[in-house]
Amino acid sequence: GRKSAGTLSLECKWTGCRAKASKRDHLTSHCRVHVALKPHVCSICTKAFKRPQDLKKHEKIH
Repeated sequence: GRKSAGTLSLECKWTGCRAKASKRDHLTSHCRVHVALKPHVCSICTKAFKRPQDLKKHEKIH
């Protein structure tokens, strides 16, 4: 892995949101709460999710 020289303090740019993250992928994941897009769809019951990890967790119930 790659080592970081320091701690990042990234802030969500959404108006009124005060969320912060130390990693870009964490901030990217957080930003999905602000949009209605749910591209990850269960192939069994068609329930949709914003995050791929939520779909993967859901699929275990089938």
